[in-house]
Amino acid sequence: MDTSKKWNVTRREFIKGAAALTATPLVLHQLPFYGTLAHASSEADLVIAKHGSPSQLLQAAMTPLGGMGRFVKKGQRVVIKANIAWARTPEQACTNNPELLTALVKMCYEAGAKKVAVWDHTCDNYQFCFSRSGLKEAGQKAGADVLSGHGRNVYKKVEIPNGKKLKTAEVLRDVLEADVFINFPIPKHHFATELTLGMKNFIGIVWDMELLHKIDLHQCIADINTLRKPDLVVVDAIRILTTNGPKGPGKTEDIGEVIASTDIVAADAYAAAFFKHPKTGKPFKPEEIRFVKLAFEMGLGQIDLSKVRVKRVSAT
Repeated sequence: MDTSKKWNVTRREFIKGAAALTATPLVLHQLPFYGTLAHASSEADLVIAKHGSPSQLLQAAMTPLGGMGRFVKKGQRVVIKANIAWARTPEQACTNNPELLTALVKMCYEAGAKKVAVWDHTCDNYQFCFSRSGLKEAGQKAGADVLSGHGRNVYKKVEIPNGKKLKTAEVLRDVLEADVFINFPIPKHHFATELTLGMKNFIGIVWDMELLHKIDLHQCIADINTLRKPDLVVVDAIRILTTNGPKGPGKTEDIGEVIASTDIVAADAYAAAFFKHPKTGKPFKPEEIRFVKLAFEMGLGQIDLSKVRVKRVSAT
């Protein structure tokens, strides 16, 4: 990070320590299918799209939610919290899929957005992260501003009234002031929290990320998620990082899915099963990821997918 060599060293040392519905079971993740068999409504709270290009997957995932027009109105400013934290290539699955980011930004503009900004507070040097990931080029290609949180002047100190451990934080001002806030995570293995999912992606809206690790990382993740609920969560599960996360390089798996949801806890509960528990070798249960369990207990969303309106769709 340009403004603090000390932060880079500390962080590095720390890290070293309308689509077609199907009723097919989620065999890959060994989860039961909770789609239209469980809910007759044509609407959904969580949509799982598979089989298609990144833009096709996004379109398929958004349609049952009511399309992007449900979330973005004409003249609004949209902020997308992407995952651009590491100077890795798209193939390494440590950062978002560039084609999917392009499609997401374009969809926001098609819905009437006045301006779209893509933000992240990177861990590696932001210029290297933005260029090597391909995400700056992808975002700008679609007309978005791709912005870095490496300067303290873009943050605002706020109280977190519902936080249990994290009571105040300096948070990206643009996230607080945006008309529409979209969380755009990529599921990854994580050395400290087992997994990086949607809620952990919020770490990148905070200035002092290291402090959260020192207090109680799981509780701080839940706490920061009480500050502003994302209007929409788009989970980039086209390719995920299954080992040596969050920075990699490590093993990757081509899941080939995009998940769209209005419930961040449910989205994380679903994505957790992409990964296997190191002791049991079985897919993680949502409650085994402590920040997911804590967020559910704090009323931030539903952890039990049998109580969520879920649809599985094919993009082609």
